[in-house]
Amino acid sequence: KKMTETPVWFKGYGNCTDAYYLGNRNMTDLIGLELATKEAYRMAGVNNPVDNLDVCEVSENFSVHELMIYEALGLCDKGEGGKFIESGETEMNGSIPVNPSGGVLSSNPTMANGLIRVAEIALQLQGKANKRQVPNAKTGLAYGMNGICSQGNCVLIFGGDL
Repeated sequence: KKMTETPVWFKGYGNCTDAYYLGNRNMTDLIGLELATKEAYRMAGVNNPVDNLDVCEVSENFSVHELMIYEALGLCDKGEGGKFIESGETEMNGSIPVNPSGGVLSSNPTMANGLIRVAEIALQLQGKANKRQVPNAKTGLAYGMNGICSQGNCVLIFGGDL
C-alpha cells in the first residue's frame, strides 16, 4: 500500500507446456491451456469463470484460437465458442468482457504479449484503463502463450483485495 492505493494481488497461477512435435498433439483442442486453466482456477477459487471473473485479457494470436481459448478457459462449452462470441458476452457490456485493450490480433509484439495482458489486467483492476475500463472490475484473468501453436500456456488470476 506504500506504492499505490489500489494494489493488485496475485490469486492463482497455472502453467502447462504441450508436446513440441505437432504430430503428437490434438490440434482441435488447447489441452495445455485447459490444464493451466484448471490449476489457476483451483488456486484462485474460481468455480464458474463467467460469474467469478470480471475481465479477461488473452493472447489470441490467431483468429481461430479466439474460439478455442474461450472454450479452454471454460467461458463456454466446447464447440460453442462461435455462438459465445456472437452472443456479445465478450464485449465491454457483456457478462465477461475479453480484451478491452483490443487484443493482439493486430499487434503481436513477439514475447511481450503475456506481460502486456498482465499489465492490462492490472490497469483494469486499479480502475486506470480509461476509455477501455470495465466498470467495477475486481477479478481478472491474463493468459499468455508461446511456442508453436500455443505450445506453452500460462494463466494468471488477479484480484484487488488481499
